[in-house]
Amino acid sequence: GSAVVLVSNLDEECVSADALFNLMSTCGNIVRIKILYQKRDAALVQFESADEAARARATLHGCPLWRRTLSVATSKHQTIQVRHSNPANADPDESYLHGEYAGSPLNRFRGPSSSHASPIHPSRLLHVASVPADMSQAELIELFSSHGPVTRVKFLTPKAQDESRPARSDRKMALLELPSVQDAAEAICSFHNFEVSGSRLRVSFSSSSLSS
Repeated sequence: GSAVVLVSNLDEECVSADALFNLMSTCGNIVRIKILYQKRDAALVQFESADEAARARATLHGCPLWRRTLSVATSKHQTIQVRHSNPANADPDESYLHGEYAGSPLNRFRGPSSSHASPIHPSRLLHVASVPADMSQAELIELFSSHGPVTRVKFLTPKAQDESRPARSDRKMALLELPSVQDAAEAICSFHNFEVSGSRLRVSFSSSSLSS
């Protein structure tokens, strides 16, 4: 199978390579994204592996985003070719159409475990990590409320990964619920990798249960 998917039915007024990266990278590590120059409501997304591309098709096809419904399909391309134009003629206003992410620390998965990551289907509930320790619940709610009123939020106690690596005390995590799946998807597009007090938020869908 191909490691490239075709994502269509995007809102060309809202989409950028980085925003699409934030959502699609919930399914695997991304190498490159190219919004189609002649058809800007569609984009090609190249993952590191065909398994990750298949996960994106299974998980994000039908996800509501920007008042539309995403289509995620297999691409006939095996890789995304980048047209190297003369930089002197390049339009800086079109830089949002293309993104290179190979080896980027912005990718979510580390090591071989990425190929075994369990897909988390879109939901109203978000997991927010790398929240600065001094960020209050009210400040977190205010940030995310630009995508709809936050219905519930709960800070979590980070668990140590192992005895030699205790949990960081200068970061915390939270579960945060928005009114709709579309609101949550748009919040991921906006706030994954968003910098707050020197820390970059990590935002993803959550399969957890947010008990009162």
